[in-house]
Amino acid sequence: MKRLLVTGGSGYLGRHILRAAAHAWDAHSTHYQHALEVPGCAGHQLDIRDEAAVEQLFTTLRPDAVIHTAYSKAPALLDDVIVAGTRHVVAAADKVNARLVHLSSDVIFDGEHAPYTEADAPAPITPYGRAKALAEPIAIAHPNAAIVRTSLIYGFDPPDERTCWVLDSIRQGSDITLFTDEYRCPIYAVDLAAAVLELAAGDYRGILNVAGPQALSRYEFGVLTARAWHVDPAGIIPGLCRESGLIRPRDCRLDVSRTQRLLYNTPLRAAATVLQAFQHAGVAPC
Repeated sequence: MKRLLVTGGSGYLGRHILRAAAHAWDAHSTHYQHALEVPGCAGHQLDIRDEAAVEQLFTTLRPDAVIHTAYSKAPALLDDVIVAGTRHVVAAADKVNARLVHLSSDVIFDGEHAPYTEADAPAPITPYGRAKALAEPIAIAHPNAAIVRTSLIYGFDPPDERTCWVLDSIRQGSDITLFTDEYRCPIYAVDLAAAVLELAAGDYRGILNVAGPQALSRYEFGVLTARAWHVDPAGIIPGLCRESGLIRPRDCRLDVSRTQRLLYNTPLRAAATVLQAFQHAGVAPC
């Protein structure tokens, strides 16, 4: 069994990756504060800002593949965790000759020139987007790396943080506004986990868009989510990002045609298909 190390294993995507990897890999994960218990997986406390600690763990474990999902959205930690942390992980993975899959984001773009292909250069307009954009060339410098640009990640078991916010707000009678002019390509966490594991076992090198094949506005996605959980979406108010005064990319649609040709074992399912199946079945689709 090959050894896999997932950084940020206690995060939402990390948990799904470890669950999917447990039967096929000697799976290990890192966490900063909260350990995650997944049968068949070993956890290791690690601060990826600590270069020496990262190198020591990698030298001890000697993983065959590393999936780097660890990140922070705290403004004060963006450079240390996302940029410097990625540098530490990349250097340590290179030292032990480990395959690397690095998770990036669609918000590295300004949202004005969609759809984006793998050839499009980052043009971030938010601090988080800038940090993720700075991390990409660090990861690309690794001799055996795939850089995964992804979009909104959602799921059911447990529901993701964004889904919880939508459902809790409606159930508590608090109206929320979601934008009709802000587009993303939501991806089911199970599909994304399977995709990055397939990449970890493969040899593709370079950037790859791994997101859902269906573009939805934040409003459309919110309504579909509410209906999937049998909650009345009337409390979701349509709004316009361009009138909100917020600085955020509006249209981050990703072209996933290359990914669909490359991945043999992992279909990328449209969010509407997954959510409607969940709504009708009452259980999360596998």
